[in-house]
Amino acid sequence: MKQEIFILKKKILTKDQCESLIKEYESRKEESAKETCTNANTGVLTTSTFKKIELTPNTLNFKTIHNAVGKMIKEWLKNIEKNKTAHHPILQNRTCFAHQYRLMCYNVGGWIHPHIDFEDFSYASCTINLNQEYKGGVFYFFNKKVKFNLKQGESIIFPNNPFWIHEVSEVTKGKRYSVNCFINSLPFDVQRSINSQVDEVRKQYCNESHPFFHNNFK
Repeated sequence: MKQEIFILKKKILTKDQCESLIKEYESRKEESAKETCTNANTGVLTTSTFKKIELTPNTLNFKTIHNAVGKMIKEWLKNIEKNKTAHHPILQNRTCFAHQYRLMCYNVGGWIHPHIDFEDFSYASCTINLNQEYKGGVFYFFNKKVKFNLKQGESIIFPNNPFWIHEVSEVTKGKRYSVNCFINSLPFDVQRSINSQVDEVRKQYCNESHPFFHNNFK
């Protein structure tokens, strides 16, 4: 079974909608910040060289992305139900919230290392390409074993469990603009609060005094 059957690729935004989002990034780029996450291959916390801003709720561009992501989720779930590639009722019930809508820009030299988007209560990731006037910036899965060249307005949605390592290769010419979000079963602020509590509980029980504990670090 090929991994691609778990991925939906679809054109979801018009050229005008993409250009409006790019224009917003450029008008707010002084607010932009880099992002840090763990390299899936080395386990080292790594800062990527792209920059991001968050779309503001209830603005026109926010609503554009919110509607587009909603369509992607529904189409993805429909494909899953049709092809019987996952437990559709569970996913339908657990893909109700986007964590944030992040507007991202990769300048020349920009990239993101191999990583995963997984957190407790998170089930999928969705990315939308806003332009195609650049070189490099290829979206890869599984340490460059599977690649997606996305055109303007095209989106992909995919599972975000720990198996789905992905990255964007270095942009060598132009700028690459995109929007990204994770699809969760809870609102992001609630999810983060619960995850913090879960982490504390894990620390209490992750020791060899528990009869069912496996020490994977020895």
